[in-house]
Amino acid sequence: MRSVLIRCYPARWRARYGDEFLAILEERPLGPYDVADIVLGALDARLRSRRDRAATPQGRGFTMSLRLGGIAAIVGAAILGFAWFTVFPGAISMEPIVLMAMFVVGLGALLVALTILSAFQARTLPRLVWTAFALAAVGVVAYVVGLLGLIGVTEGAVTSGSAAETAVTVAYAAGGLAAVVGFALFGVATYRSGELSRPGAVLLAAGPALMVGAWLVAFTVAWDLGGLMMLGAVGCFLTGWVVLGIAAIRLDGRKPEARPA
Repeated sequence: MRSVLIRCYPARWRARYGDEFLAILEERPLGPYDVADIVLGALDARLRSRRDRAATPQGRGFTMSLRLGGIAAIVGAAILGFAWFTVFPGAISMEPIVLMAMFVVGLGALLVALTILSAFQARTLPRLVWTAFALAAVGVVAYVVGLLGLIGVTEGAVTSGSAAETAVTVAYAAGGLAAVVGFALFGVATYRSGELSRPGAVLLAAGPALMVGAWLVAFTVAWDLGGLMMLGAVGCFLTGWVVLGIAAIRLDGRKPEARPA
């Protein structure tokens, strides 16, 4: 992977800095944050004029910060919170396409947050972090595809009771489950690393577990009780993201050595 990432940079840049940069990358495990940051740096190198490229790998002009990850976590949680609120009976009525757009933007923001805030966890828990990222990313894509399909069912574009409806329903359910499990694993990695807020990590990890409990109660005991429990589980999950986002913004404002390398 390291050689592939370096090849993203222009040939002239690789000839001058490639060996040095490869040595730096081989000193530690790479996480989603590192990969995204390197790709952005390569994009910046290609966009700049060659005659202006006199910086070292650490001097890339286009880099990410924990502050950006923190903002993405807070914004994503706020958007999803409002979108989920509209789903409950008696809440605000909203067009399906608008609701879907909110879910897409909110989940996308949380993926950005997970990528950037994994800067520390991937140093000591690379496998867990990559598993969390992969489940979350694949789950979000499947969830969005399923959501689009279900909107097609309600609007008549997809035949009700058909194999297509079954497929989109499975994608919606399985994708949502994979996404929340991925985000929960990220909460576990964050708690174990201890770099960001541990209370926020606990809330983030506990939210999906509570969601499963809420579904069991809804289908075996009482639907209304399960709905209330689900509301609490979602609140727990989103609050965890907000707490982690605030912690990241605060950490970004500290000394440079406290930030991810």
